[in-house]
Parts: sequence; C-alpha cells; structure tokens
Amino acid sequence: MLKGKRIKFAPLDRKHIDKFLKWFNDPEITQYLMMYKPLTRDWEEEWFNALKNREDTVHFSIVLLDEDDPEKIIGNCAIHNINPKNRACSCGITIGEKEYQSKGYGAEAMEMLIEYGFNTLNMNRIELTVYDFNTRAYKTYQKVGFVEEGRKRQARYHNGKYYDEIIMAILKEDWEKRTRE
Repeated sequence: MLKGKRIKFAPLDRKHIDKFLKWFNDPEITQYLMMYKPLTRDWEEEWFNALKNREDTVHFSIVLLDEDDPEKIIGNCAIHNINPKNRACSCGITIGEKEYQSKGYGAEAMEMLIEYGFNTLNMNRIELTVYDFNTRAYKTYQKVGFVEEGRKRQARYHNGKYYDEIIMAILKEDWEKRTRE
C-alpha cells in the first residue's frame, strides 16, 4: 500500500460503488472529467467487474490517513493506457469529497501516482489531459512537474462556450531531477 503524509492508496472496493456514483453523477465534479453521461449502478457494476481483466489500468482509492476514520475515501485515481513497450501511460485523479478539494490532497495524490508510475511500473512518460477552464487542476499538475505539450483547440463544449483540452506530460528524467533538488 502506498502512503503519503496525509493519504494512502488502497485497492478499489465494491462497497464504495455508491460513493463513486455520487461523485460521478455530480455536475460540479463531472464538468472537469472526460465523462459526459450520468452513470447508473448497472454501468458502474459492469465497469468494476471488467477491471480485473484490464492489464493496461491500475486504479486506487484515495484514503485519508485519519485515526478516527481509517476508511475515509476522498477520491480515486488511475494509471491507464499502460504501454510497456513504449513505457508510457496516462493518468487521472478525482477528489470527490468537496471538503477536501483545494487543500493539497490532489497534489499529494498526483505525486504518489507519478512515483508509482515511474518506480513501480517503470514508465518513462506519464501524460494527462485537462480542460483549460480547470485552472485549479492545471496549476496542480504544473506544481508536481507536468509540462504543457499541446492543445486540442475547442475540444470541450461547456456552459455555452468552447474550451481547449490541454495535453500535459512528465518524463522520468525530469521527475528524477525534481526529486533530487
């Protein structure tokens, strides 16, 4: 199990499906994600069942290190599209519990996910995408070492306006330099 200062990663557990459904059907959260349709319990169950057959994806629950509630899940994250030949993958993160947003938990989880990708999965490149209206996430990704590599112009229509989808990545050599400093 991966542990940080305030959080740890734990395997996804079926008993948390209702919590995930709550998060991923909340427009305040999903506006920043790549998903476009509300999720049903059947779809979420099917997705959960399919995870065990996916060799190109690793999912974690983000759990608060809290002695009063050692099972307090505040979000989840994943490394997906794992390509061992090219040693490249994508990643994503959601802090679903709103009271834990904008408090550094996302940055801590992303740092742990990057370390896992480079040290455990032996990746050389980790990428992600973020919409340009999600400035909080963009700044977090920059803070942990991701660099903007390009944009898909006007790729997202949101609240009556088009927004760019930003492609960001971090390379192992850049991450190693940052961790030595």
